[in-house]
Amino acid sequence: MDMRFRHHIVRKKQLALSTVIIYLIGIHWVFARQDVVPGSRYTSGRAAAMGDAFIPLADDGAAGLFYNPAGLGKVKYFQLEPMNFQLQANSDFLSSVDRNFYKATSLGKYYPKIITKSPAFPGMSATIFPNFAARGFAFGVLMMDQISATSPDGVNIRNRSKYLFIPTFGAGLRLAGGVIRLGYSLQWVNQASGDITLPASESLGYNEGLAQGSAMSHTLGLALTLPVSYLPSLNFVARNLLNAKFGSFSILSLAKNVSGVPDTELTSYDASVSIQAKVGGGGSVNMVVEYRDLTNRSGISLFGRLCAGMEFSFRDQFFLRTGWGSGYPSAGLGLRRKKAEFSLSWFSQEAGTKYHELRDTRYILHYQIRAF
Repeated sequence: MDMRFRHHIVRKKQLALSTVIIYLIGIHWVFARQDVVPGSRYTSGRAAAMGDAFIPLADDGAAGLFYNPAGLGKVKYFQLEPMNFQLQANSDFLSSVDRNFYKATSLGKYYPKIITKSPAFPGMSATIFPNFAARGFAFGVLMMDQISATSPDGVNIRNRSKYLFIPTFGAGLRLAGGVIRLGYSLQWVNQASGDITLPASESLGYNEGLAQGSAMSHTLGLALTLPVSYLPSLNFVARNLLNAKFGSFSILSLAKNVSGVPDTELTSYDASVSIQAKVGGGGSVNMVVEYRDLTNRSGISLFGRLCAGMEFSFRDQFFLRTGWGSGYPSAGLGLRRKKAEFSLSWFSQEAGTKYHELRDTRYILHYQIRAF
């Protein structure tokens, strides 16, 4: 009995030490981004399919507000999108789908499945982004939940989540007949995010122990389009200008047992070159090469920050897209009507801390309804 009792005590101490060590590792990662290369907080299905080589093509209200506000200068008519809805799921989640898939939204109910699928890291996301735009300006409110979890040891649950609520306003200006476009957007970022590891239990929640706060984020965009064959275009975007420093105040309470505020998001810069070619029969091709994070604040190699994309358009109604971004391929298709647009995309983001360390393959279903 004495030996069994001692063994039991040692086992409990080892388990407790393991839990503390893994918890500390979780705290180390608590400010990690979902994609290590900084970029737009809003993910367009169109942009994802093109490897995120997209800043010259941000020509509607939603994309203009987050990808490149200079694109708001392209908006010619009043646009109202009461429904801009998106669902994302990664390959680990889709490979584990069964009749209890609905439990995935509750970490306390889903953790037994996560433990059996370790080391898989199932994740999903939902975004709603109603917005409107008119000639030269746009306004919208982005709401996003992004959740994922795994079990590093069969006992604890590592939860990597992000919640966003972002009212945003932007304006664009056309100069020299549209040869030069300038734009600015202001994003009031209310965010809860983190990478936390805790013991498995029914009381676990995806929003437990996250860092929560808000910050003002400024984005500037510049586009230069030459009025010659193929419309060569140079675009430049500055994100989080003057840095986005988070404070503890938040419009909405997005997390429980808040662990602090998110890290300051430093200024980053993107630049691109693009051309547009007509191919006859109502078809056209957009080709873009983009250099993300010019000053390399992410610490990722050049190949992880360069991206390229191509979009074939038939009569501006049917689209085929392909790209290469974050060191991984991407593809997708789109359908557009006067008052609706549908995109289905496949892409990958870098979820590690260096080039090709941790690939997170994702699928996006993106649906937009326009009232005008």
